[in-house]
Amino acid sequence: MGEAGCRCFLVMTRPVERPGGPLVAECRPESQTISGQTCGTGGMSRRDCRSTPWRRLTGLSVVGVLVAAACGGGSGEVSEPITTAAPITTAAPITTAAPITTAAWKPGTYLARHCEGSAGSGLVTEASGQDCRADLMMGIGMGAEVIVEPESSDQAYGVSQYLRIFDFMDDNPDTGQFGLWGQWIGSHGAHPNGHFNSIEGGLFIQDKMGRSRFPKYMAAAATHLYSSDSDTGGGWGFYERRVDCSVLGRVTLSNRMIVPPNLISFDADQETHDEEGGIFVGTSWVALPLIGGAVRVDNQPHGLDGGLMTWTFIIDAANYSGPLIAYVPEHWSRRVDRWNLMEILDDVYEWDLSDPIAMTLGAYLDGEVSTEDLHAAIADEDWYGGPANGKEFGDASWVRPEDTLGYAPAGSYIPTGIEMPPIPSFKVEGSDGRIFLKVFPPQIPNVVDQEPFVLNVQSFDVDLYNHFVNTFQTADGLSASDADFEGLGIPMQVERWDEAPWAGIEVIDLEPFDDTYETNLTLRVPLLPFNDESGETNIVFNWGGVQQDERGWSSFYEIIEGDPVAVSSAEVPTELLSLEYGTRPDTTSLMRHEDPTTGLDSSCYTCDDPTGCDDTEYETVLDDGSRITYRWYRFIDQPVFHHLRIDYPDAYSDAALENLQGVIESMHSEWGSTHQLLERPTGTDPLHLAEVDHGLLVEPPAGKENGWVPIVLEVELPDGTRQTDVDFRELGDGRRTIR
Repeated sequence: MGEAGCRCFLVMTRPVERPGGPLVAECRPESQTISGQTCGTGGMSRRDCRSTPWRRLTGLSVVGVLVAAACGGGSGEVSEPITTAAPITTAAPITTAAPITTAAWKPGTYLARHCEGSAGSGLVTEASGQDCRADLMMGIGMGAEVIVEPESSDQAYGVSQYLRIFDFMDDNPDTGQFGLWGQWIGSHGAHPNGHFNSIEGGLFIQDKMGRSRFPKYMAAAATHLYSSDSDTGGGWGFYERRVDCSVLGRVTLSNRMIVPPNLISFDADQETHDEEGGIFVGTSWVALPLIGGAVRVDNQPHGLDGGLMTWTFIIDAANYSGPLIAYVPEHWSRRVDRWNLMEILDDVYEWDLSDPIAMTLGAYLDGEVSTEDLHAAIADEDWYGGPANGKEFGDASWVRPEDTLGYAPAGSYIPTGIEMPPIPSFKVEGSDGRIFLKVFPPQIPNVVDQEPFVLNVQSFDVDLYNHFVNTFQTADGLSASDADFEGLGIPMQVERWDEAPWAGIEVIDLEPFDDTYETNLTLRVPLLPFNDESGETNIVFNWGGVQQDERGWSSFYEIIEGDPVAVSSAEVPTELLSLEYGTRPDTTSLMRHEDPTTGLDSSCYTCDDPTGCDDTEYETVLDDGSRITYRWYRFIDQPVFHHLRIDYPDAYSDAALENLQGVIESMHSEWGSTHQLLERPTGTDPLHLAEVDHGLLVEPPAGKENGWVPIVLEVELPDGTRQTDVDFRELGDGRRTIR
């Protein structure tokens, strides 16, 4: 691919078939001249053909989201079409409202001593695959935590909060994933080793999900003690690996917005309103009575016969407001007997099947013993029966479905906060023995003394769940005027915050550690949680009254008598000025499920009945270049319900599903994409909502306006390495299986 040329947006001018049919790409730029080549106008915008040269990165797979094409007499090499397991039919030309970001891997600039295999002195530009390591690691301290009000209830039915969207770092280091702010909702009493179910996520930063301007929002959950095949991404699990149809649990609710497995991104070109407190997105995870709902009581004992809980993710943004996705109640205990017995065989019997109990467990795994006979055989074992409360960490335990999030609310301890790896930093000693540091501070808002960060943090109790029981009983309930969260939220309680001084940085040790997660330096971001005059719980960046030009941190410090003292760039050794850490070399493209070589069951994606699936495949492109391929399914015919019908024939009978279909059709027609469920903050005026990436917003095909939903089939990212690996449970007898 040439170094210079017109970078053209890959535009499908009509529905086309791939592979087999022609792939039509048009160059649609404004009139521009690039390296002597003139691109024709075509009446199109700069977003369709950017003016800067396309550069292929050595050793990386550049995905065909953008292609270099001949423009006005220039020449270029067109990347190979994306191969798929089934023909793709794309819709009309894709349009989005902001320029596509073409950020690429940024190699680091190091000294020779930093990079493996480099000799001599002077600066070294990191090569693909080369191991370069900065001298020091700097931890980011953002210490603030709010929790459920202890006096509200011992059971929690969800949380809600409005999060500020801002550009946290110029370049994202490849040291791990940054959780800028999120929540942890866990099952209570299911397993002694921790949360058997966990709803996590929040503002997420790591380039593997796309090189976006702003953090993305991760709305995901893990189950079965963080099993790798948890359905975290609507068909994909940990490490962006595909999961088997038999363990799917995430339901797509919205017919107007896609929640792709590479997370919810925000429009890259929007106004951030820094002078007016920034832009925010409202987020909430709540247990709703959407499937199997019935009135519940506070502190209801765990059991299988109460109202079931459909944990639902809801967003409030400038261009979309309403529910997006949910987890079916059975997701949290799916195939739990199989999972239990494999754990017991591992931990108790070490797969010695000569023991009668172990033999019974193995026979159940092979389908030779019924569920009833299994439970009868193990009823007297110490590890069987009862909740995990009171057991010690590491004890063998048999998880009961009634203790999981589908049948019981979350535990009352729901912390919110951050989770971050350290940031590389550099140390250079001058010829006179003076020691200087270069650090990379985060970009914290600082226009005013107290900058809003997280607003109106609420929890919910059983009243919210019961408020919606009638709403979701039949299709008629969605038109109720009080179908929102108004007055149902309980302000969360301030648990703790870091009151240490934020100015400057703290030195722990100036010698590098073997463990790259061990920090040499600490930078503290000043957070202050409090309850405002209206009773809402908020968290602000609190600069403590200093002038604006004094808010923040220097990039350069000199160590004087053991303490770091801020200095200007003019005072440091010249070589220090050029040092930069590298970003992640590649992103991760998420593969299709229809691949017989994986050994996974992908039958739930089969699209051969036009009453339940539209076999036309559509594409949309996000600002970071992510190309999402999706297909429209009738709500109750989306992949997740395929095996639920088989595994739970009573709960997902034809009659039950048709009633659910009617509820969703009403949700689409009554609520659309503008139904505000969440209670917005009142203390910030004006409240500017962030826009989600316009490429996530979709229009249902004609005749499928209500009751049909978009299901993602694959995601191709620029610089993307395709994730071809899949996970299986390795058994002690040498076999492997799905839990």
